Amino acid sequence: MSKAKKGLRLFDIIAFTFSAVFVLDSFASAAAIGWQSIIYWILLAILYFLPYGLITAELGAAYSDSGGIYTWVKNACGNKWAARTNWFYWLNVGLWMSSVYIAFSSTLSKIFFSHAPLSLWTQIGIAILITWLTVFVGLLNFKYTKWLPNFSSISKLIVTIGLIAAAITWLATGNSVSTSITDKEYGILPSFSKGIVFLPVIIYNLSGFELGSNTASEMKNPKRDIPLSTILAGVTIVISYIIGTIAVNVILDVKTLDVSNGIIQTIEKVFPNWLTKILGVFLLFTFFGNMITWSTGANKAIQEAASDKEFPKVFATVLKNDSPLWATIITGSVCTVLLIIAGLLSPSGEISEIFWQLYAFSSIIFLLPYLLIFPSFIIIRYKYPDLKRPFKIPGPKWFAWIVVITPMVILCLSIILFLFGEIIVGQKTWALNSGGGYVLFALIGTIICIGIGELLIWWSSRQNKKQKLAKGE
Repeated sequence: MSKAKKGLRLFDIIAFTFSAVFVLDSFASAAAIGWQSIIYWILLAILYFLPYGLITAELGAAYSDSGGIYTWVKNACGNKWAARTNWFYWLNVGLWMSSVYIAFSSTLSKIFFSHAPLSLWTQIGIAILITWLTVFVGLLNFKYTKWLPNFSSISKLIVTIGLIAAAITWLATGNSVSTSITDKEYGILPSFSKGIVFLPVIIYNLSGFELGSNTASEMKNPKRDIPLSTILAGVTIVISYIIGTIAVNVILDVKTLDVSNGIIQTIEKVFPNWLTKILGVFLLFTFFGNMITWSTGANKAIQEAASDKEFPKVFATVLKNDSPLWATIITGSVCTVLLIIAGLLSPSGEISEIFWQLYAFSSIIFLLPYLLIFPSFIIIRYKYPDLKRPFKIPGPKWFAWIVVITPMVILCLSIILFLFGEIIVGQKTWALNSGGGYVLFALIGTIICIGIGELLIWWSSRQNKKQKLAKGE
């Protein structure tokens, strides 16, 4: 394996992190609960992001060579648990990519084919096409494609600025605020029936800061840049989400918000068609850039796990430029299969419904690895007290436990709400043609995902034992 040139600067890492975590494909889902989402953003930024960001900064700086989440869990809990963590982390990308590119095709249809919307299978076909374009880019050396997440970050800022400008224009032209700040369901005061369903979306949108650590081996100064990029990107992201949420509520009555293309729905209400199209193109690029960022980090992580023989060696295969080969191709295959299955099984054929089901299911898989990241931090604190930590969370030992337990409780609640939230608040029932169908789909899907991961880990362990016996070890 060739040695990768260390070419990533602090700006590159901040842009990489911002591009990964500030996700516009699920932005409308968080804004869908109205003004109260601002309260949730602030509250969860303090209770979830702050401790999570501090943990990521400490672990990322301490293990600054490479590996990210895989290295952390491996040092804390051993190879098997690290492999399980990595499996969910990697698999999520292929699952989530399906919802992102459904949002891509839905937004494309909204922008350019509003008078004759694209059919369901045309949109699924476009999603599959973009999936394999992502695979192709993922096979290129990251130092040649790092401009993509950089430009994606710029595109996200342009879209966010566009939302702000739209809100200002809306008010300046004499229009009133569309979603009343005193509304019983969508006002500033938190509503149980609305907030409980979309609260886990905010947790999801505040996760992913550890992704930059997966490319630590390519950073010029990882011990400085990892904690600094986490803090700077985190503050920027939370502020951007809050400002964007305000803009949506000013312009649009969120009762009519479409979660699959809510940003365009908001912008087109204010701006002329030509400007909406320009901002729409930037928005589409953010979807693509986001998947480049996540697939790059996740594929590198599982490739390292396979190099440690925790997964079949096919995942360890790399090109001459060190880009993971089969891990990248399999990611595209997973996304393609899921898109086709979702299209076949969707009871309504509505793109927004397909988007939410794919998004919520992939989010459950995505959040599972964090159930190990947080305890890994406290285990490493006790297991390796002399480990050199360029950045260390200040405070006594009991404070470290608070830093771990608080986001863990919120994380567990989020997973439960992704599964049963709509049924808990009475929006849907247990009937199979209502909420029960999704719960069954998500539970069976999660069990299958866990089962496949365990099978691959068992197979790798079995092959390793055979090789040792053959060598007489």
